[in-house]
Amino acid sequence: MVSLPGALMGVDWGGRRVGVALSDPSRTLARPLVVLVRTGSGEIPLSEGEEVVAALLKLVSLHEITGLVFGVPYYHLSGDPNPHAPLFRLAGEALASALSLPVFFVDEGQSSETAREIRETHGGARRRRDPLDHLAAATLLQGFLDSPKTFGDPVASGATVSGEAQ
Repeated sequence: MVSLPGALMGVDWGGRRVGVALSDPSRTLARPLVVLVRTGSGEIPLSEGEEVVAALLKLVSLHEITGLVFGVPYYHLSGDPNPHAPLFRLAGEALASALSLPVFFVDEGQSSETAREIRETHGGARRRRDPLDHLAAATLLQGFLDSPKTFGDPVASGATVSGEAQ
């Protein structure tokens, strides 16, 4: 599944919060948008009827989003494989299905750590307590946008599309 030209939505998925970022329609720049709070048990998988889906559907419509870039923590900072990565992929596939969008999976790598560094450099004391999830989403989305411009070939762009092997 290949996305149409237009803006992409970056998603930093978590058990309690979802960071959302948007690209411009030319897919050059990413910007943080919002942090959505998930209700429920704090589990990784997407639960049926989650309110966060309705909020994301509104954003998809409002910003004319044509594809989803979903961060998956394939590895821990130690370099060890993350056993929860398949749960994140399942959540991404379920979300893409609910939003009727193609999804590109990217290794979120150190997006949260990069977001912390950005906040420390540019934020004041009050901002240090604010969630980082939307900054992490912007970081992973910008990494995707900066990869080779082969959106029709997700493997060459450093991502995998829903249903393809990692």
